[in-house]
Amino acid sequence: MENQREVDINVLVQIYNQKLSILSNQNVLLEAKVQTLQKEFAEERKKLIEQNIELQKYNESQKEDSLEEASVN
Repeated sequence: MENQREVDINVLVQIYNQKLSILSNQNVLLEAKVQTLQKEFAEERKKLIEQNIELQKYNESQKEDSLEEASVN
């Protein structure tokens, strides 16, 4: 009767290893997702900075053109 109340250590270790494996795999997947998002964010940030620089250059050239037109008139 006493043996039925005890936990089989092999079963316990097997279940523990399964749970640990599942959690480890989930952790690896989440780390991969985070790194992917960080990479995508960095790429988008770089694009936005480049667009901002181009718009600033365009804005500066428009200001210079309008100043030249004002000085000619």
